[in-house]
Amino acid sequence: MPEYFLLGVCGHVDHGKSALIKALTGFEGDTSVHEKERGITIDLSFSALKSATRTLGFVDVPGHQDLVFKMVGGSFGLDVGLLVIDANEGLKAQSLEHACTLSFLKIPCVVVLSKTDKCLDLEAQKQSIQASLKPYKLTILALLACSIYDPQSLEDLKNFLLNYPFCKRKQGGDLDRLFRLYIDRVFVLPGRGVAVSGSILGGSIKEHDKVWIAPLNRVVGVKSLHQHAQEIQEAHQHQRVALQLQGVRAEELKMGMLLSTKGYLRAFDCVDAKLLAAPQSLPIQHNQRISLQIGMLKIQAKVLILQYPYVTLVLDQAIFACFGDVGIVSLQQRIWGAAQILNPITDLLKKPIKLDLLKALDRQDLIQAFSILAQAHKKGFGLLSSLQRFALKPTKALEIANQVGGVVVDCQEYVLYPQSTLKSVTHTIASIYQNNPQALLSAKSLAHKHSYISPYLATLAFQTLQDQGKIEEQKGLWVQKGLILEKVQEKLQDKLYALLKQGQFAPQAPYNLYDVLDVDRQMGDRALKALCQAKKVVRLSHNVFLESQALQQVLDLILKLLQEHPSLDIQLLKTHLPLSRKFLIAYLEYLDSLGKTTNLEGKRFLKQGFNNNS
Repeated sequence: MPEYFLLGVCGHVDHGKSALIKALTGFEGDTSVHEKERGITIDLSFSALKSATRTLGFVDVPGHQDLVFKMVGGSFGLDVGLLVIDANEGLKAQSLEHACTLSFLKIPCVVVLSKTDKCLDLEAQKQSIQASLKPYKLTILALLACSIYDPQSLEDLKNFLLNYPFCKRKQGGDLDRLFRLYIDRVFVLPGRGVAVSGSILGGSIKEHDKVWIAPLNRVVGVKSLHQHAQEIQEAHQHQRVALQLQGVRAEELKMGMLLSTKGYLRAFDCVDAKLLAAPQSLPIQHNQRISLQIGMLKIQAKVLILQYPYVTLVLDQAIFACFGDVGIVSLQQRIWGAAQILNPITDLLKKPIKLDLLKALDRQDLIQAFSILAQAHKKGFGLLSSLQRFALKPTKALEIANQVGGVVVDCQEYVLYPQSTLKSVTHTIASIYQNNPQALLSAKSLAHKHSYISPYLATLAFQTLQDQGKIEEQKGLWVQKGLILEKVQEKLQDKLYALLKQGQFAPQAPYNLYDVLDVDRQMGDRALKALCQAKKVVRLSHNVFLESQALQQVLDLILKLLQEHPSLDIQLLKTHLPLSRKFLIAYLEYLDSLGKTTNLEGKRFLKQGFNNNS
């Protein structure tokens, strides 16, 4: 399969971008009526140049100052930029804005001097342009002169583009494997349905795959893929592609929406970032409003300066940003610079801690970053979101976590705890046995009662208390040292029965009772089952168990009401038995199961032949 590179043709308006693409590919980009009338490229246009070994996709981006937004949006998926500069006019305002965008997105570029047939001193112009571009820290692969009226210069440019050893641009980390595409066009294919197009930022997409429309939180099917007017089976990172979708209407889709794979990304309306200013840009002030653009998504944000250049961006809408993403920052429709996302997931951290975290992330010191986050999250810092947060798969994040000192790493749940949390959990367990010597606990029961405690962390705490001689393990349960498990189990039935009887007509659910008694759920279920078998307790529904005598009192009341009224519904029963619907429905359905009543649209009727004593 020929290698594919996506090239963006950018530069100031009227510097010859569209004419150059037409000369190279035969494709005329300015095809709309408005474009032809104004003589400029208004929208993104696409074409391709192919050889036996290479396909070059061209994105012709607008060069007019009012259309910088579309130029920026068209740049995110590029492998290489073609910065076209009129050899006579030299660098102009939009030339520099485009150079700034390429630089911040780390897109290497080929500088093409156009209209060289009219230039009087080409070498002097080359030197001037190179000197002017130096502050922008562009990676310039070559500087080539070209004129559409000079066939040899066009052939030289074409040969260079088809043979230069370009490299696929990578964001780095495992994000390169996650499919992401910001929609830049939505259109309807006559007789075929809705389609969208864009440049793939990472990963790949195949025909008949499922894609997740992130802002809609909806998964839809991909009926077919198209690339440069041809149907294809698969498209990869930094390739142009059109996706024919099923399961969504065109009016639901908007430019700037993100397509990805479900289960990896979450949206946040605050992100932490590092500001990157363009040459000669003035510093942004605290609380200043900016425009931030990632792909074709452009939103407004307020800048909260932590310590320049580290900031928190308060966004007007939540975005699905990832670690390392670069957003282009604009002020009053002009490019100011960029913001590199360092922390895409909102954390409630104190300012000094957040600054330490951002500095560690900025220098790629993930061991230090993990340590900071673990110490800040006393109830555990999860690694399952590490792809979005650190551009790492959870397995790789776990490898780094195991290098962090002073933490407990749960390799099963992918959670980091500070050592202080283990001490706190150990103290909690010790207090339970001190207040309730008959407690029967397990790692699972403790995790059920306290959601932040994983079974692994609970086991470590139990083992710590065992080492101190306070508790011991018997048949998978932890009991106070010296107690006999069987005797504790015998007493459990009596305690459970007493609580059910105390609850009268509306006792607590079994799991709540187990928590009160500090017993493992499995042991509690066994005790409850034994009480039911002894007919001391009756099960009415999944989580409603009632002491037998209390149940009989309720049934007697219901039958009495049925004798006094033609029918009985929830509202009437509630006036005599002020309980929640959960219990009232359970009582009525239990009576139905005994065959004494008939249920007709929620109303109970006493069957003929039954009375209060039958």
